[in-house]
Amino acid sequence: MIYSRGDPVATESGSDAHQNLARLRIAFGDVAPYKTTIYNKFAEFKRGRVNLSDKFLDDRPSTVVNNKNIDAVRRMMETDRHVTYHEIRTFLGTSMSQI
Repeated sequence: MIYSRGDPVATESGSDAHQNLARLRIAFGDVAPYKTTIYNKFAEFKRGRVNLSDKFLDDRPSTVVNNKNIDAVRRMMETDRHVTYHEIRTFLGTSMSQI
């Protein structure tokens, strides 16, 4: 359930994304989420997700982004402008999604 000023605006069940998009646009006007955002969230509801927090979308561990790794990659790129993702990934020991 999504609320605006205490009144229900949208729900993840019982109606479709199109109906809720219209209700969100009435409630929030120009600051309503984009259509694709609404449809993606409802697809997540259908897959069983119940938490709308975006904090779970970032798969990068905080240990990967640190000054030591940033400096190391910077030096690699200054030494060889054509360094590949594979070389960086191998050097850091991380997966491709973490670069």
